[in-house]
Amino acid sequence: MSRKTYRSDDVCFLLRPDDVMAGIETVGAWLDAKHMARSVMKTLFQEKLVLLNGKKTNPKESVELNDELRLQMPKEKIDHDPVPMELVILYEDEDLLILDKPVGITVNSKGQVSLANGVAQYFKDNGIKRKVRFLNRLDRDTSGCIVIAKSALAQSFYQQQIEDQRFEKWYATVVQGVLLDTNIVDLPMKRGEDGIHYEVREDGKPTRTVYNGTGVFEEVEGVQLGDATGNQPSDVTDGQFGDVVATSYREVSADELATMTEADKAKLVSTVDIRLYTGKTHQIRVAMAHLGHPLVGDALYGNERAGRTYELRARRVVFTSLRTGQIVTVSAD
Repeated sequence: MSRKTYRSDDVCFLLRPDDVMAGIETVGAWLDAKHMARSVMKTLFQEKLVLLNGKKTNPKESVELNDELRLQMPKEKIDHDPVPMELVILYEDEDLLILDKPVGITVNSKGQVSLANGVAQYFKDNGIKRKVRFLNRLDRDTSGCIVIAKSALAQSFYQQQIEDQRFEKWYATVVQGVLLDTNIVDLPMKRGEDGIHYEVREDGKPTRTVYNGTGVFEEVEGVQLGDATGNQPSDVTDGQFGDVVATSYREVSADELATMTEADKAKLVSTVDIRLYTGKTHQIRVAMAHLGHPLVGDALYGNERAGRTYELRARRVVFTSLRTGQIVTVSAD
């Protein structure tokens, strides 16, 4: 049922002249123009949580200039056990919580403490009576931007942006070998028969990965990060790639590359920026390995020894705000 009091997480829209010029004449048309999912709106209408100028309404009701449409969020219970956890908050508004996920913890796993439990504790401490809804997934050993929706409405709104490829997800990684070009990689991927690997297979689901090589480096053995005798690569900063910068790396110039043998080039590593247009499990790791440039430290898809951690960071997300329509960029640099 509709609430007698308004809350900060209510979603409010004001019918503006450009909306009228666009031909919006009913509540339903207005909600469609705002990209509100009809499945979610059906529930809100049934629970009388959609108000036009403070009164319950329906999709067919007419609207006029300066009308106010208010969407109230239904009551929910937190659906994970709260566990105290140190969270690094990159961004928060009424609809989203974006955290900097650390390496070594899963996003949401049954039978073990995961990031979802820490988010549940944060919701409890801050009076956010909502289910924990992750909009993206990161592997245990991937760090960076993890996005949580605070309501079913926000989840559906931003999930549609993801499906329409308007919700940008950018990553940074280090791969084996020389990779300096920019390319689009379209590959069908499917889980292997061992239940662990994902493989490039004709009967797999389509994926799209766009990469841009940003630099080539060689390891300077025996020189620790920060020593005057070593040059720290500009795109690999202390703490950003962990194990990869345990010893210093020196950037290799184009002139040097031109004189190197293929065997020497194979010993180099490259920093790469990647945008995911789809979200298949292990997508970046599979795509890079398929190109012959597995992630440094990836024992599953590369030739690295077991026990070393690959380096992959969800560096940035870009999306359109549900409430303001403005472009928002959140970085975990």
